[in-house]
Amino acid sequence: MSVNQEGSMCYDLNKMSKEIYKQNCLVGWWDNPKECIFQKLQLVSTEVAESTEGERKNLMDDHLPHRKMGEVELADALIRVLDLGGRLGIAYTETEVEESWCSEGNSIGMQHLGINKALIMLAIEYEYYYIQGYSSTIEDTYSKLIDSILEVGFNQEYSVLAAVEEKLIYNKNRADHRKENRAKTNGKKF
Repeated sequence: MSVNQEGSMCYDLNKMSKEIYKQNCLVGWWDNPKECIFQKLQLVSTEVAESTEGERKNLMDDHLPHRKMGEVELADALIRVLDLGGRLGIAYTETEVEESWCSEGNSIGMQHLGINKALIMLAIEYEYYYIQGYSSTIEDTYSKLIDSILEVGFNQEYSVLAAVEEKLIYNKNRADHRKENRAKTNGKKF
């Protein structure tokens, strides 16, 4: 499914999801079998919190200095969500964002909380579907989370998907993303 929310550029989010997951496996982000999906979901929330901080202070991003921090952190949140989709084999389908919290007229704090609300719904669906074995609408919930991130970015006039592409290129060369550096005392563990 392609998303055309940023002008004439079309993105295949399912293809991106598979590529992100494959790359993250190659560099070891999925090596630890003790890490649970809930840790990965929480990291999405931290990216949204960092986006809020960027908006609060009107900061430019440290890694992509030509972009606002709020935009790049939303891109990071989307990268993490797409990585999870690749891991779990969940397909994205474009949805209508029912989350009125993400609407343009709301404060950025409320919009970001709307993303976190969609994130919590995905965590609940994951528990029901993968852990307890109940029938689930996890694909729909996953898609709504993605669309919530994209809608908030759109509301801020950000090009979140373009920022995702740039951030993926940047991340391939980051020293703190290398296995050997993550294994150090204060390295990124998950």
